[in-house]
Amino acid sequence: MEHNPARLYKGPVGVALEPFVRLARGHGLARNHRSVWWAHRAIWRLTRSNRVLINGFDVETDLHDSMQLARGYFEVEEVAWYNEHIRPGERVLELGTNMGYFACVFSRLVGPTGSYVGYEPDPMLRAIADRNLETNGFGAMAEVREAAVADKAGSATFYRAGRNYGNNALFHYQRDARWGTSFDVRVVTLDEEFPEREFDFVKMDIQGAEAAALEGMATMLAHRPPRLMLLEYWPHGQQQMGRDPREMIDRVLDAGYTVVEVGTTQPIDVDELLVRCNPENQRWVNLGCFRDRADAPIS
Repeated sequence: MEHNPARLYKGPVGVALEPFVRLARGHGLARNHRSVWWAHRAIWRLTRSNRVLINGFDVETDLHDSMQLARGYFEVEEVAWYNEHIRPGERVLELGTNMGYFACVFSRLVGPTGSYVGYEPDPMLRAIADRNLETNGFGAMAEVREAAVADKAGSATFYRAGRNYGNNALFHYQRDARWGTSFDVRVVTLDEEFPEREFDFVKMDIQGAEAAALEGMATMLAHRPPRLMLLEYWPHGQQQMGRDPREMIDRVLDAGYTVVEVGTTQPIDVDELLVRCNPENQRWVNLGCFRDRADAPIS
């Protein structure tokens, strides 16, 4: 689709209303007032644009704008964490690329001397991610592979959520099952995909499959451990995948990492975390895993 990166919207309605949206963004209104956000969203849908400008990127969204990028911001604190910890020239591996927003963030941070490899099992999202990387000038240094990552290679049923594609998973997530679809996907392990290659940073946001992916990279963790990982810890998803919620944390600690909840400055209390985030309440947190304790933001 033709798109002028100076414009958020297309068509006469978008041209007329875009100044209001930019003003609302500039004063933080779209972030702090739901009525302004809903007006912003309505304009975005009315103009039938599938592109937004966010964080300096010209980004194509999925059909539902599952990440709600039309707000003009997304996971600001998480992006700030990446800005603080990822270095130019590093090699990044992301499991769960989705439509490639973070792929663009990582590619910009590591620069032309770094590299990015992502995994996305949904072919529709993988195609969008490829286009976003190309549009933003990262096509030559970034690669997105169409596969899920777990502990055994083969194939599996993948469930695309009905509304929020961030809920896509290797199990049927009941909260977003209506109008969803399922299909078979290729499954790989990191040890088989990268028998010798090293990575500096690994991000996993794969809806409960993190423990399985860590098991499938046991050799990498033992002999070529990334200096830094960010893992989503979601006990409900892990239980749905047939895993003990403690397994993921124990595996990372046993591999020699200092684990800190993103946004805090103390190593996690495993027992406290297991109580606070459990399969019943479906809470989740992001965990920063530092191979060198000196790099961890510990006060």
